[in-house]
Amino acid sequence: MAVWHNNSFTPSCHRENDVIFVEALNRGKCVSDFIKAIDTGVRIDGIKDFLVDFKKVGSSSFPNAVAPVSGILEYYKRNGVIFEYDGASPSLLSTKMLSPTQFIHDSKNVLGKVWYFYSSDDAYELVQAYIVELQKSARFYKGVLNSIEWALYEVLDNVIQHSKIGYGCVMGQLHPTTSNIAFTVFDSGQGIYNSLKDSVHIPKTNVDAITLAIQEEITRDSSIGQGNGLFGLHSIVKQGQGKLSITSDGGSYTYNHGEVKTYNYLPRFSTKTPGTIVDFQLNYSNDMSLDRALVFRGKQYKLTNIHFEEMEDENGYIYYKIREHAEGTGTRDSAIRVKNEIHNILTEEQKPIILDFEGITVISSSFADELLAKLFLDFGLFQFNNLIKIKSMDESLQNILHRSVLQRIVEELK
Repeated sequence: MAVWHNNSFTPSCHRENDVIFVEALNRGKCVSDFIKAIDTGVRIDGIKDFLVDFKKVGSSSFPNAVAPVSGILEYYKRNGVIFEYDGASPSLLSTKMLSPTQFIHDSKNVLGKVWYFYSSDDAYELVQAYIVELQKSARFYKGVLNSIEWALYEVLDNVIQHSKIGYGCVMGQLHPTTSNIAFTVFDSGQGIYNSLKDSVHIPKTNVDAITLAIQEEITRDSSIGQGNGLFGLHSIVKQGQGKLSITSDGGSYTYNHGEVKTYNYLPRFSTKTPGTIVDFQLNYSNDMSLDRALVFRGKQYKLTNIHFEEMEDENGYIYYKIREHAEGTGTRDSAIRVKNEIHNILTEEQKPIILDFEGITVISSSFADELLAKLFLDFGLFQFNNLIKIKSMDESLQNILHRSVLQRIVEELK
């Protein structure tokens, strides 16, 4: 009987014969433990059919473990290994870790799930969906969403352009109680070292390859990319007082609030296609200067929010159709998401925003209170009139709005 277990620490998973017992999916170390468990079974014991037991996995499942484990399972399945699963909780199943799903244009509620992407178009659509979901879910400081949009697309497109496998997976999570945002991107491609070893840069080790990759204009082929994706992400994380971990081909680089650590000889599932994991986290409650993070050749890179640009009308106003953006007009929760998005738009773009109620025949008092009455209080009379214009609201809706605003003002004055 073969049992993988190291008594010097408590691993997040271990193997007994053909059963892999997973006990945690809440930190990056879980990935190394998972690779060890499968690798020893496949390479040493010749096992090709595993049962993966998730009964002891708690409710905390984070992207830095969930996305790579999903990708690793997919890699082994593509190489003839069979997996059956037992004991996965509803919350774990909701991440789609065990049921790889390709992102499609109309996918909703993209946060908290593992998505697979197979082209630059997939990557672009997925990043746009993330940004739309984020700006409805919380309020961000100026530059944060634009920077996340830029960095996330660069990292996803790196997978398409440089991994030589052509696909990857990603998971994003928002933690409102701690004001943290986390993303992890995984691919089972050639890895950073193999990508750079035949270039002019010639890295000596796996860690050397990673530290080269986070420098400005380092790329294996300048005709494909400028080599600024990981450099820009590293700059954003540093400006945002966050965390960044890049693991590839047995090497790992970690930046954590100014402290840098590197590791060699981590477990890997293949020498030819060792894969790459890019994990980053930001605290979005800090007053950041992310607009100064992207400086290439001494020149600041101007970020543009494509989603906001697409909402502009011919006069340069932000045109916001309630029917298209709101998830109904009957609940306070729906109004909160719309209000968050409007605050984020106005944080990035100091332009008037037109709230168009065309096609809306009914709004609840709670929707009107949460959205319009509270926006009125947030901005005050003069700024509200300067920044927010209301269009296509019939008399009955106007009456609901007037009553909600008056009731809210009276409540605030008590």
